[in-house]
Amino acid sequence: MDNSQPSLADEIMTLAEIAKYLKVSEKTITRMLQSGSIPGTKVASQWRFVRAAIDDWLNSRMQQLPRKALLNVIKTSDHIIPLKELISTKRIILSIDAGTKASVLKQLIAPLIDSGTIADPDQYLQHLMAREDVVSTAIAPDIAIPHVREPEKFHVSEPCIVLGVCKEGTEFDSLDGRKTYVFAMPCTNAESNHLQLMAKISMLFRTPGTIKGIKSAETKEDIMQLLAETDAVIQTRP
Repeated sequence: MDNSQPSLADEIMTLAEIAKYLKVSEKTITRMLQSGSIPGTKVASQWRFVRAAIDDWLNSRMQQLPRKALLNVIKTSDHIIPLKELISTKRIILSIDAGTKASVLKQLIAPLIDSGTIADPDQYLQHLMAREDVVSTAIAPDIAIPHVREPEKFHVSEPCIVLGVCKEGTEFDSLDGRKTYVFAMPCTNAESNHLQLMAKISMLFRTPGTIKGIKSAETKEDIMQLLAETDAVIQTRP
């Protein structure tokens, strides 16, 4: 008898559960269903959602979601996680070598290995590649947000973001066919933190001048200063 448990990525969620998951009201989800802007299926007159499909939808929509919606995801109580708490100079790579997806992802994983943040880098790489096989995480011009699909499977010592820059650009199966220059990889073992990190990255990349500033930065300290300035904009803009 097969006693294996279903994958969390294949979890079926109700309307109430998906509203809680995305931190919006059930009425908001209903309106989105009526407009066809969120993937869901009716089963015996009740809406049901596959978490994997919602995660893919959320990833593709992060760059278009309203600022207020992103802030609702980022906030923990009244606190917005500062980028300096998620990205340190040890997690910034200014010289990503162009190459295959696997080679780029290995370079992004390296700081996590050095710091002992993840326990099984080979398995982590496999899951990153599996996520890329579903659809590329290079979802917007110049940038990619590689991530695992089921963060709960991994032992992660602390939530963080690895930031990498490939000066000459590299092929990453981007949706627009262009090269990718900037990579932001969230790393956590909690789904709620994962969504917060994804939203934080989206706010980072949507702040005017940030992508250009990261691409042209000469030192890690330059990027940390840019992140501090971006945090100030995120927290003060209406």
